[in-house]
Amino acid sequence: MNKFLKGCLVFGLIAAFGAAMPQQSEAKEKKILIRISHTGSEGNEFTMGYEKFKELLEKKTNGRVVVRIYPNAVLGSDRVAGEAVQQGNLEVASIATNILSSFHKSALAFDMPYMCDPEKMIPYMQALAYGDLNKYLVEQLATVDLYPFMFNATAMRSWAFTSKDVKSVEDLKGVKIRSTPSPIDIANCKAVGMNPTALAFDAVYQALQQGTVEGELLSFLSMKSFGRAEILKYMYVTQHNFPIHIGCMSKKFYDSLPADIQQAVMESAKEAQEWEWTLLDQLEKEGLEYCNQNGVKVNFLDDAQKAALKEKFKVVWDEFGPQLDPKMVQLLQDAQK
Repeated sequence: MNKFLKGCLVFGLIAAFGAAMPQQSEAKEKKILIRISHTGSEGNEFTMGYEKFKELLEKKTNGRVVVRIYPNAVLGSDRVAGEAVQQGNLEVASIATNILSSFHKSALAFDMPYMCDPEKMIPYMQALAYGDLNKYLVEQLATVDLYPFMFNATAMRSWAFTSKDVKSVEDLKGVKIRSTPSPIDIANCKAVGMNPTALAFDAVYQALQQGTVEGELLSFLSMKSFGRAEILKYMYVTQHNFPIHIGCMSKKFYDSLPADIQQAVMESAKEAQEWEWTLLDQLEKEGLEYCNQNGVKVNFLDDAQKAALKEKFKVVWDEFGPQLDPKMVQLLQDAQK
């Protein structure tokens, strides 16, 4: 399907889903409709973040704002929904940072392996949501008509496989792996000898079933929320990847909102995202328990294996380091000091 036809299809879906909700000019009372598209399933961490945002915003505005959430990529992938936001056909798309670089090159730094220390997740998120890092990202995304207003954390991600029991970096060689379209994600896979295929998230399960790919990048809690244990049987716990789901609103739409509604949006986003951040440890524990109970063999890396993996990833830093936005890299590093 070419890009034009895909855009028409997505627009048609958005129009159909929106038809059940009166637009501002048609409602008896003046309502503002905010539709949020994301790829999460029920029980997923960022799904719960957006549900909390809906609850808070509708309460804070006494029903003046109505939030409609479309999960499970029903309105398309992060990329497709993000383009709909840019075109003014959708209010909000949740765009993972490993997809965000396709909208603005400054976001490329988020994809680098081990960019975030697993022990520094909270200060990293705080800087992204409130600090100089946030200010810089807002400025950059404004140039592509996106306004990042909400930052939902995900757990650190590792590789999981359908049939190969990976116990060392050497065991990764030759595995057919799903990657995101991020060039760095693809390079990470190649650096350890895997054969990556870039696929949108909504195409991954079928590809795993058919053997087109033999694994993907997931956290424990994603294993549980997406029910992946029925097809993925092994995990190699690298925790080298930390994508964040950023709620990106149409900048034009945000700028058109009354000042009090803008304030309510930002207050609701702040409360909802901070609530979501606190969930991760417990959800990861539940995800690991789910893996253990459903026959997934989990292989943790020792210090030597992690050092070997980081050594492999040096080629990624050598290749992409010159392409990264140096200010973004510095801000990301400063957030973890």
